[in-house]
Amino acid sequence: MGIGTSTPLPKLQEIHMSPGDDETFQPAPLSIDADGFIVALNIDQEEEILKFFEKHGVVVVANVLTDEQCERSVDDVWRFLQEMFNPDIQRDQPETWSYKWPSFSKMGILGNDRWLYPQACDNRQNPNIYKVFQILFGEHELIVNITRAGLMRPTRNIYFPSRDQIEDRENWKTISEWLHLDMNPLTGRATTYGFEHVAEGHFEFSKDPLCAQNQLTNNGMRKRKLQAILALEDCREEDGGFHAVPGFQNYITTWTKQNQQLCLDTNQGRDPTTVQIPKDDPIRQHIQRMPIRKGSLLVWDSRLPHGNYPNNSNHMRIIQYLHMAPITDEALRPFPLTKKDLPETFQLTELGEKLYGFKPWESVIARTRFREKRNQRVLEQAEYERQLRNAMKAQCQEAKTN
Repeated sequence: MGIGTSTPLPKLQEIHMSPGDDETFQPAPLSIDADGFIVALNIDQEEEILKFFEKHGVVVVANVLTDEQCERSVDDVWRFLQEMFNPDIQRDQPETWSYKWPSFSKMGILGNDRWLYPQACDNRQNPNIYKVFQILFGEHELIVNITRAGLMRPTRNIYFPSRDQIEDRENWKTISEWLHLDMNPLTGRATTYGFEHVAEGHFEFSKDPLCAQNQLTNNGMRKRKLQAILALEDCREEDGGFHAVPGFQNYITTWTKQNQQLCLDTNQGRDPTTVQIPKDDPIRQHIQRMPIRKGSLLVWDSRLPHGNYPNNSNHMRIIQYLHMAPITDEALRPFPLTKKDLPETFQLTELGEKLYGFKPWESVIARTRFREKRNQRVLEQAEYERQLRNAMKAQCQEAKTN
């Protein structure tokens, strides 16, 4: 399928608008292969991908990246750590993996900084990854978000060369029972992180939460929202990683009705679009860990409770967060990068120009949206981040030369 082709694509079924009393949770666990990884589909299995996703709300597609692309991505992770946080961090010296380590490490995320390095940027315009989202959305005209890398440090039997000793690091473990929704199912408000938001921002509450789903913009209960991770190393079960409750997308309205007060409280909290699943919620019995192979893309429906579980090995878990959305999603626009924000050695492709939002897609709606007035608050945020990135790099460079 060519870029911008008008050939109709098969689509997932429309989201079922349940009254909240006609759903029964049907566990839909994913199969595991002989090596302990989630069984993955190939990118050419379009019909199978759609059917699988319809049932489970999550799918793994194999070999969207080559081994070389994965290795360059991992190299980018270490350059990112050295240039943005601490020039003394060395990939073969665990002794250096504590001081000035990025924030959000307890969630397996490398800081709150957009990962703008050559291979990371190229992954966002990768035709295979684009095709997976194209299949799932049933639309050609997509945009990509600009977000973060994820890394879990090893915690067991780690060799420290300076001491010639093998040690454990319990304090490097991530949160053990993290399960959440990146959408408030009562209001329909989904995370807009990595995109430019058109309506409310990520941390703004809905003023009329019981009627918020009647709004056209940013409603993940009516318009499908997808999220994804890209495995840059083999992510075995013991290495920590992604877990979720497959099949929950077909039960979420009933769950929301049963947990209305939780959703109302979340709407008034610090992060109105992230609902933390209670520790005693019976749905936790159906959490499944999802180990995936290097070069695989795992995509899930934002209506799935998900999170990370801790590393329990001597091997790092390294991934890239990467989402796409249709240009018809009126809640979102591409994040307002300039081409100067991109690495000098990175080359935008024709596809990348459109995914990143530097050029419009061909349809009337795409061209109309390309001319929309930008969100001034997000433009200011982008400029602030630009200055912060430059300051962090300068600080690390100064530390390196001293």
